[in-house]
Amino acid sequence: MRHSSELTKQNCNLPEDKTPDKGMDSLSVANSRFCFDVFKELSCDHTIENVLLSPLSLLSALAVVLFGARGNSASQMEKCEDTAVHSLIQALLYEISKSNHSQVRMASEVKELLLPSSLTSSDQLVLVNAISFRGAWKYAFQKNKTVAMAFRLDESQSKSVQMMRLQGHLKLGSITEPSGQVLELPDVEDHLSMVIILPSKDVGLGQVTKEITHEKLNNWISSGNMKNTAVVLHLPQLRLEGCHEDLAAILTALGMAEVFDRSRANLSGITEGGGLGVSKIIHKAVLEVNESGSEFTLTNQTIRVENPEIVKVDHPFLFFILHKETKTILFYGRVSNP
Repeated sequence: MRHSSELTKQNCNLPEDKTPDKGMDSLSVANSRFCFDVFKELSCDHTIENVLLSPLSLLSALAVVLFGARGNSASQMEKCEDTAVHSLIQALLYEISKSNHSQVRMASEVKELLLPSSLTSSDQLVLVNAISFRGAWKYAFQKNKTVAMAFRLDESQSKSVQMMRLQGHLKLGSITEPSGQVLELPDVEDHLSMVIILPSKDVGLGQVTKEITHEKLNNWISSGNMKNTAVVLHLPQLRLEGCHEDLAAILTALGMAEVFDRSRANLSGITEGGGLGVSKIIHKAVLEVNESGSEFTLTNQTIRVENPEIVKVDHPFLFFILHKETKTILFYGRVSNP
């Protein structure tokens, strides 16, 4: 993994070859709850669309404003993110950046996100944040096994997609309330994983989105629920882009209103003049899951499995890219139309 933001041990305040783990549980909980709060607000306005979000990256960007906020503006922001969490985020992003195979990049090319239509003459402070991911998996998706298959969009519509295939021993579990399956696809270095939440075909994705919580996700991915299983996985090729320019409204709805109102915002840690508020937050996330990267897999040969469980991801689903050690959500996505 490579960061264009060039994270270093020095700017993360880390000793050589050591990342602190104290407080990582609090980071995982704070990040997860922030993720679900934002995602549920996003889903209200994008009920049938694909959605992609990187809560960890967004929290890191918000911390820039939080450090300059004072008074009630700071108090409101701290309901979403405590200042102590920021150093943990930087430490974790540094840890993730040390991988050589799967790629997580924090984009610094903000010009690509700032289209002329994105800004107005009244904008004062615009927060821009972008991150991308391309995975290299422990088991290879072999190109010669990818075929066209039907993906059910809803009860009456389907479309043809390029469906990849792999087989191996993966963690698989079942979920109830609502019913479905949960599967973990580890990356080649076993630091990150893609967790797929596949509802039963009679369960709407909206129901899962409404009911999922930090506690439920932890139960679903626990060792008590997920077992190593011989699996043949069918998964669509994915290239998702989430570009959100309406996050100010969402964060306002979550209680962070004052910082977006220039008449009330207290950002005196940034400027002494007053009258400064955050005009917009623009967040972009890009994710690719395909057969590329198979050259890094531990084995590029076909794994023989006996009596495998067939998991066919052929209808709308949720997924997470997790840092496995801390269970911190790096990306959260909803795939309605791959």
